[in-house]
Amino acid sequence: MLEVIIRRCLDIVDRTERLIEKARRLIGSGSLDDVEAYRIHTEIERLTDLVFIMDDAARILRRTFEQRPEMARAYPAHVTLQ
Repeated sequence: MLEVIIRRCLDIVDRTERLIEKARRLIGSGSLDDVEAYRIHTEIERLTDLVFIMDDAARILRRTFEQRPEMARAYPAHVTLQ
């Protein structure tokens, strides 16, 4: 179960990174007015911060349970979702 959670988190990180790149290309194309470009840019910054945090958390979780597999048996998956 934990492996599924970790894999899904990393999938979300990958999709978000692709979305960020597409948004940056859209801003760079010049087809947006300044207000739209600014709003997208600020949203990209927020998403980028979130991606770094989520990626780091998923990798730490994976490492923790790889190093201490007994924790995976001791703590049910629903506890990690709370």
